Amino acid sequence: MVKHVFLPLLVFLLTATGLDAQQEASPLSPLAAFQERLKKEAASMTSIESDFVQEKYMDVFQEKILSKGRFYYVQGDRIRMEYTEPVPYLIVINGGKLKVVSEGKSTVVDLHANRMMQEMKMMVSACMTGDLNRLSGAYQWEYSETPSLYVVVIRPLSKSIQAYIHEMTVSLDKRDLSVKTLRLSETAKDYTEYRFTNKKNNTLASDDETFAIP
Repeated sequence: MVKHVFLPLLVFLLTATGLDAQQEASPLSPLAAFQERLKKEAASMTSIESDFVQEKYMDVFQEKILSKGRFYYVQGDRIRMEYTEPVPYLIVINGGKLKVVSEGKSTVVDLHANRMMQEMKMMVSACMTGDLNRLSGAYQWEYSETPSLYVVVIRPLSKSIQAYIHEMTVSLDKRDLSVKTLRLSETAKDYTEYRFTNKKNNTLASDDETFAIP
């Protein structure tokens, strides 16, 4: 059941269509300067809200499914993904709890009971917000850049995590290091990609009812 609950979130690029104007990526150097800047930007970020478009591709069907909605984040592992098209759907993460509302029915899952789900929650939170420094050393990293983007590919080394995610690719806007796109690849072919627009930073309060879970 827990796997199905996470599916819409995991199922936050290096292909030509994933990079602005089909820009070619090159290895990132110097890496230390980028990591230090990323750390400073993440420390100053208390909240994020933005629109998003989700593109889901499943090779077995050979088609792309598009969804739209609104994304909210507040420091302290509070995430809300409110899908508005093609059907209403809600995902809320608040600390150790996850709530899903589908077709008027609400389901709440305790993430504390599953260490792997805790790790996956941290991964998704770190990638969607650009706070990549939160991730532990149990990942393989690749860094590259285009004239307008930093691109980071993250591959989990844990077999249990690999059962859910093959790799994650995050593109960061060079101007402010905000997340522009996030691709979560379940396999070498199946992926879900999020494109974020109309972003606002540091506008939400930590006790906002937007993240309430009974």
